[in-house]
Amino acid sequence: MSSTRALAMRGIFLAAATAVVASSGIAQSGAAQSNGRDGALTIDDSLFLPIRLPETMAFGYPPNEIFLPRIIELVRQRQFDSLDTMFDGLAADVRRDVRNELRFGTAFDAARRNDPALLADIDAWIAARPASAHARVARATYHLAASWRRRGGAYTGDTPRENIRGMQESAKKAIEDVAAGLRIDSTHLVAYEIGIAVMQLAGSHEDAYRLMVRGLSMHRGSYGLPRSFIVMLWPRWGGTEELMMQVAEQAAKDSALNPRLVTLRGAIYENRANDSSLANNYAGAVRELNKAVAYGPERDYIADRGKAYYRLGAYEFAFHDLRAVMMEISQDEDVLDYYGRTLIELATRARPAIRPTILDRAIEVLTLATYLDPSKPTSRTALGRARRMAGK
Repeated sequence: MSSTRALAMRGIFLAAATAVVASSGIAQSGAAQSNGRDGALTIDDSLFLPIRLPETMAFGYPPNEIFLPRIIELVRQRQFDSLDTMFDGLAADVRRDVRNELRFGTAFDAARRNDPALLADIDAWIAARPASAHARVARATYHLAASWRRRGGAYTGDTPRENIRGMQESAKKAIEDVAAGLRIDSTHLVAYEIGIAVMQLAGSHEDAYRLMVRGLSMHRGSYGLPRSFIVMLWPRWGGTEELMMQVAEQAAKDSALNPRLVTLRGAIYENRANDSSLANNYAGAVRELNKAVAYGPERDYIADRGKAYYRLGAYEFAFHDLRAVMMEISQDEDVLDYYGRTLIELATRARPAIRPTILDRAIEVLTLATYLDPSKPTSRTALGRARRMAGK
C-alpha cells in the first residue's frame, strides 16, 4: 500500500474511530432509549459527527490509537527494524502499566488478515531477524486466525471434518511459533494469550492453565490472560461454569491493579448468551448479556449485545452498544461490519438533513472493514449498498 493510500486509510480510521461518543454503555442522552424500529430516529444528530477520542477509556485503559493499515504496510514493505522498534515500545508500555495490553495485542491483529502474501512477508521478517520474538508471535497470530477461519463458530458436530483438519494444521503451526517466541522472550504477553487460544482449539485445559499462570507471574493484573483461559472453559469447550467462576474470582483479587478484572464474573452469562445466539434466540442473548454487563462495561459483552440487538432489528440499541465498543476496538473487523450495517439501517429512516452524514460514517467504517478482511461478504455487500444510497 502506497504512503498516499496509507494516509488516506488513516483518515478513514480517524473519522470512523472518532464518530462515536465517549461512552461505556448505552447512551442515556435525549430519547435514545427508543429501539428505533418505528418512525424517525430518536438519536441526537451530534452522535453521528466525528469527535476526539477521550484521554482515558473504561477502567483507566489508555486510548487505543493503534492503526492496523500502517502496520500492515510496514510488514509489506519489509521494514523489519521499524516493526521491532514499534513492538518493543508497546511491550515496554505493558511492563510499565499492564493496562496497555490492549494496544499491544491490537497491534498483532495486523497479522490476522487473510492474505498469503502477508504471510510470506512475515516469513521474511523471521528469516531476516531470527532473534525477533515479535516476528514469531506475528506469524502465530496469522496461523491462529487461519485456524479459526477453518473452524468457524458452529458446534463441532456441525463442522465438516475437512475444516477440522485444516484447523488442526494451522493450530500446530501457531503453537510452534508461540514456543519459539517464548524461547526468545519468555515475558511476551501476547505469546501467552495466543498460546492459550491455541490450547482452546486443542482442548488442553492443563497446558492453557500453565500458560496463564506463567504469564500472570510476569504480568500481574492482566485482563487478557485470564479472559483467554475463561473463554476456553465454556462448557462447549469441555469446561464448566463452576470452573469459569473459580478463575474469575481468583482474577478479581487483583482488581486493585486492574478494575476490569471484576467483569470476568459476567463470563458465565456471556457463555449462555452465545448458546442463545447459536439457537437464533437473540432476545435470550440480550437478557443474558444484560446480566454480564451488570459487572461493568466490558467491551466483549457490549459488542455481543450490540450484535444481538442488530439481529433483533433494534438498530438504535445496536448503534449505542457498537459505538461504545468502537471507542476501544475500532479495528475489529466483526465490530466494524455490524456497526457499518447498523448505520445503513439507521440511514434508511433518518431525516434527509442527517442521512448523508450517517452514510459517510457507514462508508468509512465499511471501507476499513473490507480492507482488514477482504473475504468478508457481508462487509462488501453493505459497502456497496451504502455507496448506492449515498449516490457514490
